[in-house]
Amino acid sequence: MRKRRIRSKKDQLLAAWRGVWEPEDLSKFSRPVSDVMETALQGLGLDRRCDQEAMVEAWAEVVGSNIANNAQPIEVRRKVLIVQVLQPSIHYVLAQQMKGAILVKMQERFGRDNIKDIDFRIG
Repeated sequence: MRKRRIRSKKDQLLAAWRGVWEPEDLSKFSRPVSDVMETALQGLGLDRRCDQEAMVEAWAEVVGSNIANNAQPIEVRRKVLIVQVLQPSIHYVLAQQMKGAILVKMQERFGRDNIKDIDFRIG
């Protein structure tokens, strides 16, 4: 049980002026930081956020090593997976022919709520 220190005359005068008295036992007001962080993350919606590092690791498995050497996911922004592609020919194949299949596989792995679309960018 955490006790409040003995109040000085100054503290007593300020408490009387404010009209607020603090209780002697402050232990019922303390909470573990993990509980506070969990509540804050849930309030911001970050507890449902998908792990971007796991997406990068899964990318090679989903598309194969040949394409993974030429195209790497950079980030997820507003539920859109942004992929940097090195060559225009690979960009064409990914954007025009393989986008649907890759999107389905990534959604199966990480959930439809976390990935809505894939954007391929040459760079």
